Parts: sequence; structure tokens; C-alpha cells
Amino acid sequence: MPRTRTFAAAAVAAASLALGIAAAAPASATTTNTTCTTWSDSNTFGGYCSEGGTYFRAVAKCNNGQTVYGDLRRVGGGTWSYAYCTSVNSSLYGGNIAIA
Repeated sequence: MPRTRTFAAAAVAAASLALGIAAAAPASATTTNTTCTTWSDSNTFGGYCSEGGTYFRAVAKCNNGQTVYGDLRRVGGGTWSYAYCTSVNSSLYGGNIAIA
């Protein structure tokens, strides 16, 4: 039974992250057991997490006030997540990594 609860909790966390309602930590902060690297330019925020959590995604706050989300990626999976403010006709104000 504990195994089922763990799987269910992970599924709920992943679903919340996919919907963009998970709490996001600042990219410059390292939370317990989380190792992430970030990159940005004037329009894009990206990140990669090598350990900690199960999934992550880049979250960009754009100068027009909108928030955009990168693709959900598996931690340690070797793939970066990028959030593009150009998708909402804006430039980057700031960003962070959301981890589940």
C-alpha cells in the first residue's frame, strides 16, 4: 500500500506541475536535494535539473505581465526545458524552475 501512495502523490505533483499550479522556487536558489542549472537571454529562460524531485520545467515571467511555461522534463533526463516570451509577443523579465 505505501508504494501506491507514493505513486499517487507523484502523479498528483506531476499533474499540478503540468497545469502550472505548482510552487516555483527562484532559479538562483537551490532547494534541498535539488541541483539545477539555468540559462537566459532577452526573450527566453531555460533550465536543466540533474537531481532532486521527479519533474521540472522552466517558468518565464514576461515584460507584458504574462507567464509562460517550458515543457515538463524528467529530472536527470538530459533535456533542458525552455520558456519563450516571444510566444506571447514579449521579452523576458525573469524566470525560475518549477520542481515536482
